[in-house]
Amino acid sequence: MNHSTRSGGLPPPLDAFTQVLGFDVPPSHRERWSTAITTAKRLGTAGLGPVQRLLLARQVCFNAVLTELLRHPERTLPERARGELAGLVNPLPVALPGPVAKRAGWLLAAPGLREQRAWNAAVVALLSGPGWPRRTDGVREPLDALEARCDVLAREPRTSVGMPLWREVWRRQIGFNHACVRTLRHMLGAARPVVVMPEPEAYARAAREQEAHDVAVATAALERLTHRPLISIITPAWETPLDVLQACVASVTAQVYPRWELCIVDDGSRGGEVAATLRRLAAGDARIRFERLSENQGIARATNAALAMATGEYVGFLDHDDLLAPHALAEMVLRLASAPDTDVLYSDEDKVDARGQRFAPYLKPELSPEMLRAVNYVCHFLVVRTSLLREVGGIRPGFEGAQDHELLLRLMERTRRFAHIPKVLYHWRTLPGSTATDASAKPAASEAGRRAVAAHLERSGEAATVETSAPGLYRIRRPLGARPRVSVLMSAASTEAELAALLALTDGLDVEVLVPVSGEDSPKASAPDAPAGMEPRSTRDSMESPASPGGNARAVRVPVDGALTPGAVANRLLREAQGALVLCLEAGTLPTEPGWLTELASQALRPDVGVVGAQVVSPGGHVLHAGLGLGAEGQALRPFAGLPAPTLSTFGGSHWPRELLAVSTACSMSRREVLESLGGWDEGFTSSEAQGVDLCLRAGARGLRVLYTPHARLVRTHARVDGAWRAPEIARLRETWARQPRSERGDPFGHPRRERAGQGGPEGTGP
Repeated sequence: MNHSTRSGGLPPPLDAFTQVLGFDVPPSHRERWSTAITTAKRLGTAGLGPVQRLLLARQVCFNAVLTELLRHPERTLPERARGELAGLVNPLPVALPGPVAKRAGWLLAAPGLREQRAWNAAVVALLSGPGWPRRTDGVREPLDALEARCDVLAREPRTSVGMPLWREVWRRQIGFNHACVRTLRHMLGAARPVVVMPEPEAYARAAREQEAHDVAVATAALERLTHRPLISIITPAWETPLDVLQACVASVTAQVYPRWELCIVDDGSRGGEVAATLRRLAAGDARIRFERLSENQGIARATNAALAMATGEYVGFLDHDDLLAPHALAEMVLRLASAPDTDVLYSDEDKVDARGQRFAPYLKPELSPEMLRAVNYVCHFLVVRTSLLREVGGIRPGFEGAQDHELLLRLMERTRRFAHIPKVLYHWRTLPGSTATDASAKPAASEAGRRAVAAHLERSGEAATVETSAPGLYRIRRPLGARPRVSVLMSAASTEAELAALLALTDGLDVEVLVPVSGEDSPKASAPDAPAGMEPRSTRDSMESPASPGGNARAVRVPVDGALTPGAVANRLLREAQGALVLCLEAGTLPTEPGWLTELASQALRPDVGVVGAQVVSPGGHVLHAGLGLGAEGQALRPFAGLPAPTLSTFGGSHWPRELLAVSTACSMSRREVLESLGGWDEGFTSSEAQGVDLCLRAGARGLRVLYTPHARLVRTHARVDGAWRAPEIARLRETWARQPRSERGDPFGHPRRERAGQGGPEGTGP
């Protein structure tokens, strides 16, 4: 899990790179001659303006057309790429000015020109492919090849005369090339997560103010406590920088809750400085207990050695280089006072850099088993009932680097009495080589986490395989077993091209697509854009897809009354459906790669799952739907909406599976038996999204889980804005929600800050 990259917001848009004429000479990196080299370059570029304009005149036109196509990547993009972009591939002007034409040999041989022409041609070839932007499988290799060619001077000898000046000529264009590839990766589902975090300075300032307030409130609340349990903090230390170690211990001694003990074990550090420092600190405070192991035994055994020293009712985990907020223990005991049967507690967290500045807050939901299996989102600050911790065997050796994730999975097998405190109580220090800085720094830790998840599933009796999607992030694939029939309920009639694209990606399953038709599209009149083979009939008519190998895919036309609400239309289609699985799909929402339907089906077939929703993105690769939450007043909250897919933000990743209160009917699947037991959809809603949320809430009230999976990715080809729900619909949803068990804070899978943060963008600055 790498959410530590410091970022104040989104990366610059492609538009920021379109001005490729001009010069931006950066300071030289050479220490001794930096000023002289930079000055020489800037003087040298002064006379290169005419050369740059001549060299890139036609390229500027290519860039403008390409930018416009990527800004509006509708279904006509391949045709426009072939018609408008292909003719501009060659950067050189078709006709050079007379005086220049006589001496154009040097221009034709200018460094970078041939490579830029090849890059342009590769972009046109990619955009001209069939099925844009729906079929995105198989694009990683061409995108990698395209990115490798962005620097058009990379193959030129660095020692060539004048090469530093040529690099300044091409610098902006090379930046444009890279920005284009980055944009294409998001559009085609092949991008690394964009890290969207508050500006560090603004966050640190707000965090200090909030912490001062929370410390005062917690200190006052402690006066009213009747039970003050002893909290044992266990810390394994090894080769810790002394200033960092002392700061860690100081954060414990600064706790406003006084009933603690710090059990700290030196895991055989080389030399005696760590042990000497800890002995001195222990001598100054009787609450600090210290032990030194004769040799290095690893973090698991060292942690267990610290656990053996603990005498408290609860145990808190603190890494040797991290910091606790002054009110961390106070918040834990205050929660225990209101919920004494809690077994596991955890808080929000942030990062702290070498200068002591806090940044990158991570605000978590309450217990989400689905997300915990995919990523250790609980992490810090973790407090566990001591008896339970010893009952499960403490830390298990063999999973070093992911030992906390492995422990949490075993704890979750024993208890679901987890409690999340929505306050930043832990500061994870970023040091070179640590997973706080970069999760990929320790690949063995990521593999240990994968094995931990696989072992957990085996203990739980779940047949599944576990893959590493990214460092510290895992994907669980569940076998389908029998091939169930899937009935796809369309929200409205689809075009022939859309229906054909859908039928071509059914993963070999037995699929029927039920398309509602009304008015002029009713069985009494044939729709002009109806798919071939769907002649009007009195009840059902169908067309089979030739592009569904190994399966049976067909479209079924169902007459409906045009005055029906979305829920009534869905119920009408459900009565005609024959599948054991039912997929609600918004017209114009199309899968982007194989495996999407298998993923949804494998999740929906789990007996404790009521509804499962997919990730829906815009043609430009921005999140439209990644699940839904509800605000305190019953309004819709759309996590990650409007952000690039995937995004890693204050609230985690858009590419992390998770439980939610609801998912969008743009693409959601349920077992038929679940829908029938709930009585189908409420026909009183005029908003299909609100009607879908109502169904999810009713499923949740039955004890069924609502899941979001990012591994089923679809693109909405129709331009449509998801508006706010009407007041009567919000009131009805609030009533439905009030009839089921609720978290104290409302949406258990949201966060108190999310409602204040809005729908998307950098989500707030406070802690």
